[in-house]
Amino acid sequence: MSNDDFSFSEAEFAAFVGKSHAWARRERRFGRSPAYTLIGRTPKYSRQDIAAWMHANRVAPGGKPASA
Repeated sequence: MSNDDFSFSEAEFAAFVGKSHAWARRERRFGRSPAYTLIGRTPKYSRQDIAAWMHANRVAPGGKPASA
């Protein structure tokens, strides 16, 4: 795994999904964020983990969770 795989900071992840940094921090604390790796005390998100999280949270028309 290269450094490029972990190219999203928490603030960058939040901006990518159109949310605030405080939202991303709260989601991580409550276990609702994508998987992340701690580099020291700094969470880093991989592109693959963000994509998997987005797919897992996908909602079909009508508000029902989309099937996997």
